[in-house]
Amino acid sequence: MPDKKLPWYSVVWAIVHKDALCELRYSYAFSALTMFALVTLASISMSLAGAAISSALAAALLWVILFFCAMAGLSRVFVQEQEAGTLFTLRLYANGQAVYFGKTLFNVLLLIAVTVIVIPLFVILLNVTIPLWLELGAVLVLGDVGIATIATLTALMVCQAGGKGALFTVVTFPLLLPQFLMVIAATTCVFDGILPGVQDFAFMAGYDITVIIAASILFDYLWEN
Repeated sequence: MPDKKLPWYSVVWAIVHKDALCELRYSYAFSALTMFALVTLASISMSLAGAAISSALAAALLWVILFFCAMAGLSRVFVQEQEAGTLFTLRLYANGQAVYFGKTLFNVLLLIAVTVIVIPLFVILLNVTIPLWLELGAVLVLGDVGIATIATLTALMVCQAGGKGALFTVVTFPLLLPQFLMVIAATTCVFDGILPGVQDFAFMAGYDITVIIAASILFDYLWEN
């Protein structure tokens, strides 16, 4: 056993770098996320057959797609460590905070990359007009951070349980519900050409900060036990 663990910032970078290399090599999570998004968007587009949809429905569909895309791939963040036999080694050399922020940062980057692919397809296939692109980008980033933050914590909670995929979604959704409702409401405003209020952005940012702090504290307990 090593005498001391590596500095947390070194571990954060090492984890992001390792996960990025593994993803570039195997593309499991990114492929799962993008294929789910493509299939879902194509199915919805064919079902609508070019019919116009309301801004509220479009916003809800967008976030449902992004949420289930995340559920399709982000649960692998610790399962792959367990399957490769590296989870125990990671515990020896890394403290919980470093692992949490490294895995969360990777999940945020992965989800944002998928979102960048989904949005143009969403606009084209569902014939949605977006008058406020900058505001939409801010809402998407805040929503993606919230999803990735909670998903990283729940992925560790269910990594050793049976039926990981279903359990992962069931545990994650209630924790994300407040943010989920707010990003849908803010996205509806953006689709209608209405600037979301400062209080909306404050709520979304406050939620992200709160869950990051709470999850990092809880993660330490889960990681050591």
